[in-house]
Amino acid sequence: MSPRRLIAILLGAAVLTGLPAAGAGASSRAPARLLVYGQEWSLWPSRASVPAGPVLIQFWNRGQDPHDVRIRALHHGWMTGRTQGVSVTGSGRLASAAWRLAPGTYELYCSLAGHLHAGMHTRLVVR
Repeated sequence: MSPRRLIAILLGAAVLTGLPAAGAGASSRAPARLLVYGQEWSLWPSRASVPAGPVLIQFWNRGQDPHDVRIRALHHGWMTGRTQGVSVTGSGRLASAAWRLAPGTYELYCSLAGHLHAGMHTRLVVR
């Protein structure tokens, strides 16, 4: 991915999340990277935590069915705030999105009908 494209993605994510974009008081560090593997009915992040700020997530659908990845902030186990996500991704495909995350605990999950309840979710700590 070109640096120009990455900057455009990060600026778009900052606008969507209502958080400051680079040059508007935000840190200028490179985004943290997170790879999430998904298949029927599990999600596995490449690490359990990431630093607060820009995060580039890549979702690799290793399953037979289409899946997506949504993220939502948790507060004492309850969802808070808006959700963001990686679009529906076909079998064997890789998709990505850029998010700006504040410190806290988040849930990553597949939003397709029945997938969350079948166990397709995991937690991510942002420090």
